[in-house]
Amino acid sequence: MRTCCHTPAKLILTGEHAVLFGSPALSMAVNFFTQCEMTYTPPTLPAELDFNIELCDYQIKHRYSFSEWQHHIIDIQSRYALYEKNALAIQAVCRTPMDLVLLSLYFFHTHHPLKKGHWSIQIQSKIPSGKGLGSSASIIISLLHSLFVHHQQPIIEEDLLTLAQKIESFQHGQSSGLDTTTIFKGGLIRFQQGKPIEPLAMQNFHGWLIDTGKPQSTTGQVVSHVHKHFHHHHLIWQAFKTASIQIEQAWQSANAIGLKEAITENEQLLENIGVVPQRVQAFIKRINRLPNKAAKLCGAGSITGNQAGVILCLSHQPPTALCEEFEYALLPLTLNEQGSHCEVAF
Repeated sequence: MRTCCHTPAKLILTGEHAVLFGSPALSMAVNFFTQCEMTYTPPTLPAELDFNIELCDYQIKHRYSFSEWQHHIIDIQSRYALYEKNALAIQAVCRTPMDLVLLSLYFFHTHHPLKKGHWSIQIQSKIPSGKGLGSSASIIISLLHSLFVHHQQPIIEEDLLTLAQKIESFQHGQSSGLDTTTIFKGGLIRFQQGKPIEPLAMQNFHGWLIDTGKPQSTTGQVVSHVHKHFHHHHLIWQAFKTASIQIEQAWQSANAIGLKEAITENEQLLENIGVVPQRVQAFIKRINRLPNKAAKLCGAGSITGNQAGVILCLSHQPPTALCEEFEYALLPLTLNEQGSHCEVAF
């Protein structure tokens, strides 16, 4: 049996960082894809479990026996335990891109034992890594979705997303579940911890993705930095919550002026917590001075260097000249409404 799973990227309209402190977040799935091809071959005697995994974008290919896979999992879990004791940085937990794949297989195995036999897995992605587009979450969802289908398990959304959130925490430290939920479901959603997910209408959406370059900080490093300097009850999180609500209300009512004001306020709050480098701040301020344009950082940002991942710009016309001046890549943004999609070929 062979499956081919296509899983989109995600972009946060509002709520990055603040979602971990109870604020609502608006997040959309967008048309950059991870493709996961998975083939299962029944075992010959004696029945064993092994994996042949290829990560095309990293030119990594390796065969794992059951025992080698288990040894890797024990090592990763040991490093995560050290992270939880503040004895290791989060970026040292998953040392290679392969670790995330091995963890995904393991957490599914705890949910439902993997069928013994040979598993061939090939992953390639058009989602830029480390840019705030949910590349890790997309890989996790593509693997879990494929495994649920292969094992003919009913895809209970809560079960799959709970597993995905646990896995993503090994990569980023504390996962809210926002990325994995958006990517699995597709469309535009309102996400708030402890509350039901709400799908939202897209309105008349014209957006552009502006790539400032890969941040020098990892998502885990930035999240840890923010948690260290802004405790759970800091007043800034109430300001984030207010900005998120204003963005949602302006979006729902198609209030362009209100949306621009709220996005500008949200961007200022991100600058206040120190995740927007100075050069990126200067670019965004230039955008937000223009009529009928609104821009903000999306994703975790960075606490070092001049790059911060991607900026969302809401505008009918692209800010081409300004992007050329700053040497930033500019891409049209297309909503993905389908979410993760898995095809089966026997």
